[in-house]
Amino acid sequence: MNLLQSLRTKWWFGAVAIFASARLTTFALFFAISQIQEANYWTGAQPGYFDFLNIWDVEWYHRVFDHGYPSVLPLGSDGAVLQNEWAFYPGFPFLLRAIHFVIPLDWKYLAPLIATAFGFVFIVYAYKLLRLRLDERTSLWTVAIISFAWASPVLQTGYAESMQLALIAAALYYFLQRRDVLVLAALAIAALTRPGVLAFALMFAILFVIHRTDARERVRLFVLTLGAGVLGIAWLLIAWSTTGRFDAYLKTENAWRAGYTGSDSIAPFMGWFESASFYLGDGLGQFFVLGVLGLMVWLLTRPSVRAIGVELWLWSIAYLVYLFAVFFPQSSTPRILLPAFPLLAGLAIATVDKPKVVRGGIIAASLIGQVVWLLACWKYTAPDYTPP
Repeated sequence: MNLLQSLRTKWWFGAVAIFASARLTTFALFFAISQIQEANYWTGAQPGYFDFLNIWDVEWYHRVFDHGYPSVLPLGSDGAVLQNEWAFYPGFPFLLRAIHFVIPLDWKYLAPLIATAFGFVFIVYAYKLLRLRLDERTSLWTVAIISFAWASPVLQTGYAESMQLALIAAALYYFLQRRDVLVLAALAIAALTRPGVLAFALMFAILFVIHRTDARERVRLFVLTLGAGVLGIAWLLIAWSTTGRFDAYLKTENAWRAGYTGSDSIAPFMGWFESASFYLGDGLGQFFVLGVLGLMVWLLTRPSVRAIGVELWLWSIAYLVYLFAVFFPQSSTPRILLPAFPLLAGLAIATVDKPKVVRGGIIAASLIGQVVWLLACWKYTAPDYTPP
């Protein structure tokens, strides 16, 4: 038996092969679009593949990798906190700093390579997670939809998304396996990788309410809710203890949206309305948000979405509620929605038995979406207000 035949017998081979084909396809798209990239703040014209992957927020992660975080927040002439490193969690860049001691590659190579490796870890955990609820064929079709998703190119750039997704998928898998120590371990790392762990606290809290008659399960869920809640605010507390300002993280985050909102603070549950008002104007903007909320309710109540299982369904709801509470929607929205990947299993369930032309059309639409995402969000043409 040759190596390829041996690999094909492994349970993970199908998922890994699908994800690898998606990443190779996206590599080709990145390379093609780099050839029409003009000279910009980060690179010259027609940059190489790795140079092209090291733009936008990759610069901020590189700064954290290089020198960590300021103990004094930078302020503008009006006293407002300016954009700074505290908006970017340390898990990914500090891990790369540790790896760099062993593998002394330049950041521009190390960051995308490790991010891509985490992408493979994510897809393996996602597949294991899906197989707990779905058959092999539907699980692999879900993996394909996830792997070719519009914002999936970010999984091979120096962003922390692939690491976060790997930890989210691992936490969900271990939760369904009732291995709670590993759930909290994954969430502890995730809490220092990207925002979003508070959504786990909400999911556990909802399940706590649901399990009214199971005292043992309620104790388990109470502990998980408390643990995820504390971990979810850990980075805010670390920023406070380091800078001496209790609002250090929130003021830093607001520095990215103040130009849109004109506000010096973040009001919970207002970001979507502020964004819609900025882009569409008062009245129409608020109506649009209500329409989006209605669409989300409709989507989440579809039988195919409910079929993913109550835990994955509640995770998706909890994450979307979390985003509604804290997020300011703009061009990065497709990337920010990636942790709700279980919802794509609902699409897979609804289409797995459709003719090949339908499934092929979904992948084709995803590839077109990737091209649009790369052209509109990743390719930089100054002044550019569409970050990925």
